[in-house]
Amino acid sequence: MVDDSASEARFITAALGTGFQVETFPDGAAMLERLHAGRAPDVVVLDWEMPGMSGPEVCQFLRGNRETQALPVLMLTAHGRPEDLVQGLRAGANDYVAKPFRTEEVRARVDALARTKRLLDDVRRTSQEKAEVFAQLEALLTSSPVGLSLLDRDLRFVRVNARMAKLDGLSVDAYPGRTLAQVLPQRAPQLEPVLRRVMETGEPVEELGFTLEHPDAPGGGVYVMASYHPVRTVRGEVVGVGTVLVDVTRHKQAEAELHASAEFRERFLGIVGHDLRNPLHSIRMGASFLVASEQLPPPLERTASRIISSTDRMTRMITELLDFTRSRLGSGIPLTPGAADLGQVARQVVEELELVHPNRTVKVTSTGPLTGHWDADRLAQVLDNLVGNALLYSPPEATVELVLTGEPEQVVARVSNPGEVIAPEELELLFHPFQRARTAAHVPSGLGLGLFISEQIARGHRGTLTATSDAAATVFTLTLPRAIA
Repeated sequence: MVDDSASEARFITAALGTGFQVETFPDGAAMLERLHAGRAPDVVVLDWEMPGMSGPEVCQFLRGNRETQALPVLMLTAHGRPEDLVQGLRAGANDYVAKPFRTEEVRARVDALARTKRLLDDVRRTSQEKAEVFAQLEALLTSSPVGLSLLDRDLRFVRVNARMAKLDGLSVDAYPGRTLAQVLPQRAPQLEPVLRRVMETGEPVEELGFTLEHPDAPGGGVYVMASYHPVRTVRGEVVGVGTVLVDVTRHKQAEAELHASAEFRERFLGIVGHDLRNPLHSIRMGASFLVASEQLPPPLERTASRIISSTDRMTRMITELLDFTRSRLGSGIPLTPGAADLGQVARQVVEELELVHPNRTVKVTSTGPLTGHWDADRLAQVLDNLVGNALLYSPPEATVELVLTGEPEQVVARVSNPGEVIAPEELELLFHPFQRARTAAHVPSGLGLGLFISEQIARGHRGTLTATSDAAATVFTLTLPRAIA
């Protein structure tokens, strides 16, 4: 408060009460010096008549200074003529109180100006925060590596960033205020229905892929993934469409190269498998012919039989290596699913193993339907490995059990055998490549890929293969959904 009358200043201070912190000055110069040195007040109360600078002159000075031009000013005046009041308001006063005044009026007008000041401060602060957010959004829009644009309900471009313009091969200035058909006539017939559907339904359209013709791109085109989203007001009204274009040309090229590489690997593995198996097949046929002729001396017949078993083992090892390579290269073990009966597959596998192990017993029991949509040959490979291992790693007099159970949604096969307990640390690694359970003198050497490949086949059928081992038995459990999802 600026008033050269100390008694009047005390009176007004008392009238304002404890709701205000009041600082008084005897003249305008002292108040202006205080403003320059410290924080601005919420309201300035000026007396019109003061020595030195008058109230209107102080008010004009405040309005001419950028830091104080918004300060609310209440003028106290004994001048009651309309032209005097106009002069005070033109000088920049926000309000006035004529002398003699009532204390309630002064307090009410100061309180109103203080509230207005706080509201204006909130508005300015909010505006500043919005300006900062808009500046950040503008920087993001400008530097974004993806194409961004905004179209109104008439499909006129409102904003487009530099990346979008570059993808279209145009300048940013070519878009604002123009329709999609005017800027991109070649794409408008395909895009307009999509954009209008987004506005009508309020639902986005995402990951729409297409090629943009671009003279600077290799091959003359850029492959993009586009997403279109409704733009809404705070009330939820759709007022336009936002477009996002992402250049995925490199990803598309890498995908094509990966596909070509996978095809090459498959052809290469097929050739390798064919070229390795053919000589072994010829060797086996020759040895089988010699054994079947029954004209060989016993030592040579035993040698020919060993050749047959060795070629069979080599063929299995080649198959395992090819399956392992496919699995490791990411193409997966190939499956050819069809209608299959696991009971029939199991009986065939057991019959073949009993020929190899004539002195061993495999007990097969089954309950429920055992049919499903599977690759029967691959499941035979799994059961051959599981039952074969059970025969190899169990005592010669022990019985190996194969239990098949048909459940409503799946079929379960359990292969169990008594014998040495597999340690927990071995169980954790059992389905890893190049791992074998226990080493025994009667167990032939192998690659240690059988269980790894068996588990991969189970996974390929969306099933599982697990193992447990205790003093009673070692159990492998194969679980197969009735159909590959």
